[in-house]
Amino acid sequence: MSEKGERFRTILHRVDKGILGQLARSVLAAVPEIRVIKPPQVGLVMIRARETVENQPFNLGEVLVTECTVALGEATGWGCCLGDDPDRAYHLAVLDLVLHLGVGPVERIEAALLAEEERILQEDVSEFASIARSQVQFDVLG
Repeated sequence: MSEKGERFRTILHRVDKGILGQLARSVLAAVPEIRVIKPPQVGLVMIRARETVENQPFNLGEVLVTECTVALGEATGWGCCLGDDPDRAYHLAVLDLVLHLGVGPVERIEAALLAEEERILQEDVSEFASIARSQVQFDVLG
């Protein structure tokens, strides 16, 4: 996947649910031939981690996810999100498909995602500043 594709995929997973729905509906209006291959389905995924002392992998636990697959012709789009959220998984799959294929209102989607990226960055900066204010400073006496 291209760097641009990875960037948009990262943004998609943090985009506001309302905006995500609007973008997916605009795609479905422009490309009604998109069909569901695997409807949104809830499942569990094992989260693996690596222990830092001996660098050994271990199973941290399971997390609930919802996944969905859509298609246009032979191409497929896949959406997966945390929790039980069939709409989000479906919308992610639709947007994954059209961004990969470059069909439908791609330029409008990319512009909306870049605007959302800006909002997400501001949200992260604000959260980091909030955390930094409450950080405890320790002095080391020598």
